[in-house]
Amino acid sequence: MIDVMVAYPNQNDLTFDDQYYLEKHVPLVEDNLGEHGLRYVRIHRGTDAASPYHLMTHLGFDSAEAFESAFDAVGQILMNDVPHFTNVEPVLQVSEVVTPSRAS
Repeated sequence: MIDVMVAYPNQNDLTFDDQYYLEKHVPLVEDNLGEHGLRYVRIHRGTDAASPYHLMTHLGFDSAEAFESAFDAVGQILMNDVPHFTNVEPVLQVSEVVTPSRAS
């Protein structure tokens, strides 16, 4: 399992329309990536102004290849929507989901 973190840095000149993000962008992500193997969407919002990121979204895929294929297919549609809700460029990190042996 791969988890793709899309994080929006918390910086002094940040503008971020949370309502647009939750009501318009997230459904756009789910609709477009859902057709290409998206397993889950989890959203985490920073609790205060000192948080390094205003908001982080985690996207689950079966593999890095599945994510790359999905993003190649519809990534530009999603990236074109970013200026509608923020003035910062998102930071992406692709990570392997590791389960501790005691949790299995």
